Amino acid sequence: MKGFFITGTDTEVGKSVVTAALAAGFRARGQTPRAVKPLASGSPPPGEDASLLAKHAGHEPIGFTCLPTPASPERAARQAGVTIDDDGLTDWCRAQSGDPLLMEGVGGWAVPLTSAMTVEDLAMSMRLPVIIVAANRLGMLNHTLLTVDAVRESGLTLAGLVINNAMGPSGELQDWNVADLRRWVGPGTPITVLGQLEGDADFAPAGQAIIEALNL
Repeated sequence: MKGFFITGTDTEVGKSVVTAALAAGFRARGQTPRAVKPLASGSPPPGEDASLLAKHAGHEPIGFTCLPTPASPERAARQAGVTIDDDGLTDWCRAQSGDPLLMEGVGGWAVPLTSAMTVEDLAMSMRLPVIIVAANRLGMLNHTLLTVDAVRESGLTLAGLVINNAMGPSGELQDWNVADLRRWVGPGTPITVLGQLEGDADFAPAGQAIIEALNL
């Protein structure tokens, strides 16, 4: 399977924006990406994130389950009185394909999806290279380095890091964070920076820049 699993260091770090930009970037290269959000919470179906991905990938919103309560999928399912079937979720995800497949997780790497599965478990079942998205703000070094270690310990390929500069105040701290991450993560893992996207026209160029920087 050709594709990437996009995870974050936390919720609200820009995973959907990065995934949508990648989809637009691959489309601009003449490819036919499929950008999916298997699980989402906090909005009516199909979900705001799935709709954003679909808009820039050029297909309908694709997801397994979207639940209204803004919480982990496990908790949101409990609140809705439904059960997310582990095998059904895994089988659905494995049935997806694209050129490439872009699969976005929920929140961070350890977020519970069901009573028995986390984001890490789903990613491991897919065996896709992982892209980590981090918001460039105070505290991101801890969150990012912990996520990098967890992805590496899972045995999955770490394709690279996208540092989202649009999620925090600009200044010296953002430059320090990127420089320190490069030192701690090591030269074998590419890191690139995403700035503020002002409109739909910015997504494809931003995505192409990420693709080139991470050598995807």
